[in-house]
Amino acid sequence: MSGDIHPGRHALLSDLVSLQTTVEGSASGYYGLLTNFYYTGGQPTLTQVAVEDTDDWIDVNFTVDAAGLFDYRPLPMTTANSQGHTGSGATGDPIVFSLEGLTLESSVNFRASLTFEPDEDGGALDARLLFNRHSGTTPSEDFEVADVALTMEQGADVEYPSEAALSFFVGDTIDTNGPGDAGKCRFQVRTTVPGTVRMRALTWYITQ
Repeated sequence: MSGDIHPGRHALLSDLVSLQTTVEGSASGYYGLLTNFYYTGGQPTLTQVAVEDTDDWIDVNFTVDAAGLFDYRPLPMTTANSQGHTGSGATGDPIVFSLEGLTLESSVNFRASLTFEPDEDGGALDARLLFNRHSGTTPSEDFEVADVALTMEQGADVEYPSEAALSFFVGDTIDTNGPGDAGKCRFQVRTTVPGTVRMRALTWYITQ
């Protein structure tokens, strides 16, 4: 890592590394994906929100750094599925996190680290996790857990930081229904003004 990274950027890395020695094989753990923002070069992954995309939920681009995968999911999850997510994070191929291995007793705290630079004044940004249910559920439609992540009161052309936090329990439509059949979720944002999303990290903190 670069020696001139701002100390604030070390916070998430420090959290992940400190957890690393205590969660392996336990009933709790985490799954962290970091962009290059935390490494040499310090480049987040950008998503440009055009005028026509405002007020709609959109997938964010997310390029996982070569050293940016921290897979310390609880043992039932790694046993059920060796890969924690699908998708490259490129446009049209979003990061999708698998809940396979989790049960009705499980819960998850999610955090997305990002900034947004609006092109216009008076904007707001919402964040959500969009869930795909497993097979055979009623209802079967996707559902969301959402919250307001940013209100941009300082005007345009300012980079506003956000640590969007969303929590959920694993209900009977997104738990593990069988091999290869469990709930999934992906992170999305919605803005009221055009601008630039700069993604830093996605982290799921899991209690089995």
